[in-house]
Amino acid sequence: MSEKKSFKETKFYPIFFMVLITVFFVGILATFYHLTKPRVENYREQNLQKAILDLFEYPILNSLNETYNNYITEKKLEDIIYYQANSEDRLLGYVFQISGSGLWGTITMLVAVNPDFTKIISLGILDQNETPGLGGRITEDWFKIQFNNKPLNKKATLIQADMVAEGEIPEMQVIQITGATFSSKAVVDIIYNELNKIALSFGESNE
Repeated sequence: MSEKKSFKETKFYPIFFMVLITVFFVGILATFYHLTKPRVENYREQNLQKAILDLFEYPILNSLNETYNNYITEKKLEDIIYYQANSEDRLLGYVFQISGSGLWGTITMLVAVNPDFTKIISLGILDQNETPGLGGRITEDWFKIQFNNKPLNKKATLIQADMVAEGEIPEMQVIQITGATFSSKAVVDIIYNELNKIALSFGESNE
């Protein structure tokens, strides 16, 4: 008569043990996520507010939230959420959050345009996963300010810019980042494609 094995000695025990450990640590992660979620969302919201204010160079006179509420109004047209920037009773422009594919992932940007959609006011990079030291340089000021006051045509799409090497003097061109042509062009293409879609929703037909 064979001796009865304990549960620990069976082949099912390691599986049971791994499941138990997995459930335990998933529970810890889920608890941590729910405890920190409001703080993370508040941090993201503050970063977005500051990025929008920076596009119009609003000075933060009191609190960030108060300055934002004084000058920025969130609006929605169809499925497009956008931000209207004001100075007292004067409309300065609109801000759109746009995104598209980069080399290694999604590039998310803020683009500010003037009220009649004839030029880009400024550009900000919210999130990107491009190669550090190469495509990641799209966040550098010298690259972003190239888009300041870039003209849009009457149909509110970016006039297609030629990519030129660093060191050349751009007119209607955009200086690409050396060794990161794909990331540089991705920014131009995202702006062009997304503003085109937005323009259509705002009644500016591309036909």
